[in-house]
Amino acid sequence: MPKARLYIGLVKESNWYNYAEIHPIGGGSLSILDTGDKTGAARFLKLVKGSVDVLYTESGEAWELKEDDYLNIYSEDAWKISYEAIKIRTGKEHPVIPENFYCSVCSKGDIQNYTPVSESWQKLVDEGYIDEFYADSQECEFKVVLPKNVIIDSGRTVVGGEFNEMIMKPLTLRQMLELHKNRFAISTEANIIYASWDAMIVKIPGISDRDLNTLKRTPDSFFTKKYITDDDNLDAIAIAVDKNSYGINASDRKIYCKYCGNSVFPDGKGYLDQTNFFSPLLPKVFSRSDV
Repeated sequence: MPKARLYIGLVKESNWYNYAEIHPIGGGSLSILDTGDKTGAARFLKLVKGSVDVLYTESGEAWELKEDDYLNIYSEDAWKISYEAIKIRTGKEHPVIPENFYCSVCSKGDIQNYTPVSESWQKLVDEGYIDEFYADSQECEFKVVLPKNVIIDSGRTVVGGEFNEMIMKPLTLRQMLELHKNRFAISTEANIIYASWDAMIVKIPGISDRDLNTLKRTPDSFFTKKYITDDDNLDAIAIAVDKNSYGINASDRKIYCKYCGNSVFPDGKGYLDQTNFFSPLLPKVFSRSDV
């Protein structure tokens, strides 16, 4: 069975396992719905567990995945494994996942105009219309340099300090599960971004690990929202996260509204509509609302 290259991979005992042998979903395709947690992260975890048992190094050395290993798989790799599982399920190297894009230009009042799109994401990658980024080493942590210093005052539970750098890395499935279960974190688009950034921070030079973990536990708020308030600093984080991201990047994608001809991406940055991502894995009788 061919092995798929993962975007980031998993490091175990100093070895970098960045290939996965993906097999048909254990328990059948309906098994991804056999969970009380209906979040996307839970379904990715279920799908990864049902599709992959072993990871490999580039030279072919194998690592049999244990329960905790699945939670430590990066979310980008969970997506990659799931997309490869879709290829196996459909029997197509270029599967099509139906997309629908809302047009903010010509939608008025009760008139909501959506443009349906049927394109293969893999084909868009193969033909160079969108990009796909893989890690070139096992180290995926990256440094964010903030233009302006941030000061954390000392308090009853923290020593505090001053910093202008942060070390971040991509989210794991474990972290995605925690985020998706946090209603406050997913209540607004801004909260999703702040919560994700908080989870991605692994170290801040000048702030102790204990203080950082304490500060991250701020009720009904986020570390980055409370302390990194300067727009220049926020921009620096956003740029660094985007620059050090892996997986498919569809920011250059072009789609135009079938009604008015304007771009369906008002800010000019394209993306993939993943609403129906799991639909090719399910029996055809299931509707969009079921998944």
